[in-house]
Amino acid sequence: MRKIILILLLLTAYMIGAKAEVDPNFYVYLCFGQSNMEGNATPESVDKEYVDPRFQMLACVDFSNPARKMGQWYTAYPPLVRQGTGLCVVDYFGRTMVKYLPDNVRVGVVNVAIGGTKIEGFISEEVADYIKDEADWLKNYFNAYDNDPYKRLVDMAKIAQQTGAIKGILLHQGESNNMQRDWPKKVKLIYDRLIEDLGLNAADVPLFVGELVSQAEGGACWGHNSVIATMPSVIENSYIISSADCPQRGDGLHFTAAGYRVMGQRYAKAVLNLMGIEAEIDEPVKPAAEYALDKKFTSIEEIGNTPFTIYNESSGKAFYGSTDQNLGYEVLTTALSTKVA
Repeated sequence: MRKIILILLLLTAYMIGAKAEVDPNFYVYLCFGQSNMEGNATPESVDKEYVDPRFQMLACVDFSNPARKMGQWYTAYPPLVRQGTGLCVVDYFGRTMVKYLPDNVRVGVVNVAIGGTKIEGFISEEVADYIKDEADWLKNYFNAYDNDPYKRLVDMAKIAQQTGAIKGILLHQGESNNMQRDWPKKVKLIYDRLIEDLGLNAADVPLFVGELVSQAEGGACWGHNSVIATMPSVIENSYIISSADCPQRGDGLHFTAAGYRVMGQRYAKAVLNLMGIEAEIDEPVKPAAEYALDKKFTSIEEIGNTPFTIYNESSGKAFYGSTDQNLGYEVLTTALSTKVA
């Protein structure tokens, strides 16, 4: 029944699109990947504030809460992928894009992502073998896309093409393929198929690939960033989005809500840069103590009022404070000479 509905939906979109004129100022971005693309952080109050309706999301599954129908456009409030997911890297990508683009330009995202999936989950001929022995929870995620996420992405992209122009592709995936050297070739296979199946010109549709949680932030799969770094040698029109200093939630895999905001803005900054637009984005503020390693301060004022956390290796206790708390010069300089957590 779901496949019949999808076919009818595509036919309806085709008939509507045949009458509607494609808006060249409706920029569409295809997004795919695993949990960080799907959204793993609970949206915070700032994330629920006003979203410019020029930032749109195409529902790629049916939602009951919030009520959304597959194949229809909505203002892009989280969750963008499916109900039950959270804030993802795409949320602040779109918000930043419309902030810097002219008022007559809209941005739409088509996001198909599955938490925990390997890149093979987006290779149609490999999906059945890949998921047959996987856990039920992962099978349920695939079932939402009729067990072929790539086809769903293409089907939804074709609907998007009825009213907008595909301008780029965003990818965040790799934890489940950690350190697999053939990963870039599999990404290229998917990218090339999208270009062909959607009648696109690769020179006009760049691929933006986000790094995983970094080593400095305690990333469990940070080594895969060295594999991601090779993408421009495999796909010429591809760009790497740094994850440096983006905080993670403690599992070594997923960014915090703040981390998603930064990553999303960095994706947008890279895209806008190719358009000749310089974007000012909110980068993470490093704790003052992080700059204090191997350095002696002559005065407290040199450090400023930035909050910081320091770990005292000998006592095993964390030290938290800020220089506006009247800590005292001796206490402060002693803390700054210890190891930063």
